[in-house]
Amino acid sequence: MKIALLTHKLKPPLIGGVDVYTDRLGRGLMRLGHEVVYLAFDSSGEREEVVVQADVHHDGTAVHRIFFNFDSLPKETFDTVYNPEMGRVTKKILAEEKPDFVIILNFYMLTLATVEAAKLLGIPVAHVATDFVPVCRWGTFMRWDNRTCEVGESIQTCASCFISHRSLGKVIGAVMETLPEPTVVNWAEKNVSLPHPLGVARPFLNHAAVMKRRLDRIRPLRQQIDLVLVPTRFTEKTFVENGFNAGQVHFLPFGVDVDNPLASTPKTESDHVRFMFLGRLQPYKGLHLVLEAFNSLPNPNGATLTVYGASDGHDAYFANLQQMMDANPRVYFAGLIPPTELARAFAEADIFLLPSTWHENSPLILLDALQSKTPVLASDIGGVSGIVAHNRNGLLFPREDVAALRQEMQRLIDQPALIQQLQAGSQLPSIESYAQTIVEKMAAFVPDRAGVS
Repeated sequence: MKIALLTHKLKPPLIGGVDVYTDRLGRGLMRLGHEVVYLAFDSSGEREEVVVQADVHHDGTAVHRIFFNFDSLPKETFDTVYNPEMGRVTKKILAEEKPDFVIILNFYMLTLATVEAAKLLGIPVAHVATDFVPVCRWGTFMRWDNRTCEVGESIQTCASCFISHRSLGKVIGAVMETLPEPTVVNWAEKNVSLPHPLGVARPFLNHAAVMKRRLDRIRPLRQQIDLVLVPTRFTEKTFVENGFNAGQVHFLPFGVDVDNPLASTPKTESDHVRFMFLGRLQPYKGLHLVLEAFNSLPNPNGATLTVYGASDGHDAYFANLQQMMDANPRVYFAGLIPPTELARAFAEADIFLLPSTWHENSPLILLDALQSKTPVLASDIGGVSGIVAHNRNGLLFPREDVAALRQEMQRLIDQPALIQQLQAGSQLPSIESYAQTIVEKMAAFVPDRAGVS
């Protein structure tokens, strides 16, 4: 079959998890004998209008590069996950390529207009869930105060979330959530001028109006997706509870390249425990928790911590991290690491740290660690605890609990035999088996392939 994969930039070096997995899935599909074409959406365009350029991927596969200017995107692109221009361009390319079905690996900036475009042409659509954009306006499924969202998307609760970072906003949100939803929607849509002091509710009503437009737009588009593939049970539960039908959603853990150097590069020897952090240096990735725990270990016994990453736009946060790293000579900041060096980095690490404070979906770097036989010490959060089994292939600690993190780090230092035990605890599916499952399930939606696997 001919399959179109829609993703982000897909430019070498492939760094972002979505593009890395798109490349991996494309190669897996081609190994199974299928034809692949890519649509790569790139926000680095300099012109206001969308520009499409024909290109080839590093393996010779056709790529349609869709350039647009990030700053020129309408605000509705992010509020409602819909941009008609993305749909128009996608429809034109798909009409030319005529794939049997499409796989969309991320909706951020691509938006659900790409689903609409494919379905208007009668092309079935699969979505590989790499984040929570289709079910959360934040895209993280976390509340304003960094707590897990327990209520899901709704007009009033989401409007409250967007204003509750201020004390007055919390009060207003709590009051407005007690009102009937039709009343709130009526005030919001009619832009009712509220008398003083009720005018302080205007920010809430503005966000309520946005949420009404968002839900009106995406609810029918979500139902047009034929198959949603989720990598963890947490993501499955989240999607089903927030607008997707249980019949749409299929649990399918991400696959790995069995011939990846990560799997065959032997560990280097060391006389001390080597911890490693690799990721974006943003607050929600939790490096500050690691540094606080590592710098206060009661008996480090020569343990080291190597950090790979860059400031990523959070300059004040990065400056604080630098102070914490500089305070300990056993912390090494190695900066950005090219993908070609990953196998070497994991070979020089005994424990991979994943201290995220938000619900990761299924971070690919976690799979890289497990494929390299590097045990993981991670936050006990939704998308991670479904992959890391405590005391089997890694250790889990309560989210943001520095004392518990420090305790587990010390445990690994004191019990080196535990590291060897954890190294043997992971079995990961291959990308070929992952791709084959998608093809078999999507065959039911391809008109002339129904019943064919």
